Amino acid sequence: MTNPPGASQSPRDSSPFSTTDFGTTDFGTPEQPAVPTQRPADPQLAKASHPYAQAGQQTPTARASAPLVTTAPLARPTAPAPNRPPDEPNKPGDTEPAGPSGRTSRLRIGWHSMPRAGLRRITVTPVTGAGLLLGRNQQQIPVPLKLFSPRPERVALIGGAWAAQLLIFRAFSIGARAIVVTTEQRAWSGFGERATGQYNRLTVLGGEPSSLPSGTAQTPSLIVYDLGVTGPATAPPLGPWSTQLTVLRQLDRPGVAALQEAGLTLMQRLGGDEATLAAATLRLDQQNGQLLQFMTDDMLAVAGNGPDQFVFLNQTALEQQYVGMPRR
Repeated sequence: MTNPPGASQSPRDSSPFSTTDFGTTDFGTPEQPAVPTQRPADPQLAKASHPYAQAGQQTPTARASAPLVTTAPLARPTAPAPNRPPDEPNKPGDTEPAGPSGRTSRLRIGWHSMPRAGLRRITVTPVTGAGLLLGRNQQQIPVPLKLFSPRPERVALIGGAWAAQLLIFRAFSIGARAIVVTTEQRAWSGFGERATGQYNRLTVLGGEPSSLPSGTAQTPSLIVYDLGVTGPATAPPLGPWSTQLTVLRQLDRPGVAALQEAGLTLMQRLGGDEATLAAATLRLDQQNGQLLQFMTDDMLAVAGNGPDQFVFLNQTALEQQYVGMPRR
């Protein structure tokens, strides 16, 4: 049938798969799928793939190789005999070889020789004793300070607050507790908390106490009197493991008694009159009395602890952080 002129065709009519063509198109006979050839099933595979296979049963071979259960106690395995030469029999007690041949060789100590020039270079450092490390002397030998002992000790320091705080800071490292009696509380305010992180390791008092706590070997007691140019008027008696440290900012006649009572005297750099008075009181020779005027800020003179010495304090970075740089 032919459409009249001017009539529009539908999309179905313009499709290449029109109704007329669809009816005459031969798609052929659909191909049948190939049927796979079945093989006879293997009895062993069928048994293994069966969901209800008897897993608990064992084959005759597995039954033969299974270990037998016994009630006898387990015996310690015997160690192999050591490797020995064929002509040497085993000895009783040999359980394991001590070396490649089963025997250890005898230790042989020989002689060691050294030329005379080498012997001259050998030096022995003398024993310095025990105590709080103060520094090193001019020969670079460590100088210990016997600051605490079972009996009471008295030490005098001619110097400033920096040297006193350095000694206290080092005493903190061995467990000491300190009490500071001073007329300048601002110089000591907060020092104990900064140095130890605890508020009870250092106590600052504005007046002389009536009694003092006793120390122990684990926690010695350090009583510091920072009263200017003189020592305490009436100091309470010291107990065991307690040390009195008298700080004299300057040495004058009122402070001579503190030097005479002290068993050990430490001195920073002194002026001319101070050096003369200290040398006369401590019976220093003329050379050491003059050297008291030329020490650097990081030095201390030690008198009364054996021979007189001039010590370099060798301040650490941590001590500089909490105590400050050396100063007089």
